[in-house]
Amino acid sequence: MTEMNFSSSLKSVYQSFCFIILFTCAWTSAFGTDTHFSSGKSALAIPFELEDNLIYVSVSINGSKPLSFIVDTGAFTIVDLRRAQELGLKLKHTGQADGIGDEQPDVFLASTQVSYSLPGVTLSNQRLVAVSLEKVEGCINKFVVDAQGRGIVSSDPADMGVRRKVDGLLGKEFFSNFVVEIDYASRLINVYEPGSYRYRGPGEKVALEVGEQHIFVQAKIFAHGRQPVTGRFMVDTGSAAAVSLTKSFTDKHQLLPQREKLSTTPVCGLAGTMKIQSLLGGIEAVQLGNLKIADPLVEFRQAPIDYDFDGYIGGALLRRYKVIFDYSRRFMVIEGAENSVKPK
Repeated sequence: MTEMNFSSSLKSVYQSFCFIILFTCAWTSAFGTDTHFSSGKSALAIPFELEDNLIYVSVSINGSKPLSFIVDTGAFTIVDLRRAQELGLKLKHTGQADGIGDEQPDVFLASTQVSYSLPGVTLSNQRLVAVSLEKVEGCINKFVVDAQGRGIVSSDPADMGVRRKVDGLLGKEFFSNFVVEIDYASRLINVYEPGSYRYRGPGEKVALEVGEQHIFVQAKIFAHGRQPVTGRFMVDTGSAAAVSLTKSFTDKHQLLPQREKLSTTPVCGLAGTMKIQSLLGGIEAVQLGNLKIADPLVEFRQAPIDYDFDGYIGGALLRRYKVIFDYSRRFMVIEGAENSVKPK
């Protein structure tokens, strides 16, 4: 999902990415999807880059040169409009996005089916959704984000000259067709054919609610001096934050820390910058299944948007573990609980 939250206090700037992309146009869910592995029923050790808590992999479209895609459980698979035009694809305007920000971009669909390829695996007969990701690139290239999800403006001129390209988002269609294992520590992804996959490891298995576009888990929030509360949270590898809470959930359970412990954070995403800033602070812990993670950095949303969920679990939390997504069996697995206290 894609959206970005930039937060600034007197001496620091915070940023989290999380690109929520909901389209107002209608389409059929998919063509007759075909999947193909180069060998056997898996594609192993697909390398990725981890930057600002976001996962970048190389993806080819219809045999194109490798393009840089964010692996995003919070979005449909999307190609940047510029890349789609460069590939010579015929596009039809279908409406506008409904994402974070105040300048919603146009949405286009390709008139022909396409294929997406990663090392060792190809997903064919796919729809192609094209949206301008120019504002996403602008948000990503503005800050450097640490493992907790706190960002700063780089003081190194060399860093300021580096531009991260975002050619697309690898989202729901990818995760729906495979079991996807993300090993953050090794910077590797393993992809399995669901029918032959069986998990037999020691990780914490957490039930998933798999929706049309997003996935959700039940999580328990522990705030200092209050009873723990349970909420419905979107799991979003496309967010650089650890935990985000909606305004309605925060207000209902009085979770906001004291004002002197908070900083403000602008929110920037697919559609530019929102007018209403969020607040940044801490809570005692968040619990997924039996896994309790202490002291996560939390973004408290202040925009009064009517979400049907209570917040997000993002990359700054997920990167501490090996995470396995099995949409077919409606669960995710979190391995590496010994690192659950604080990020290093």
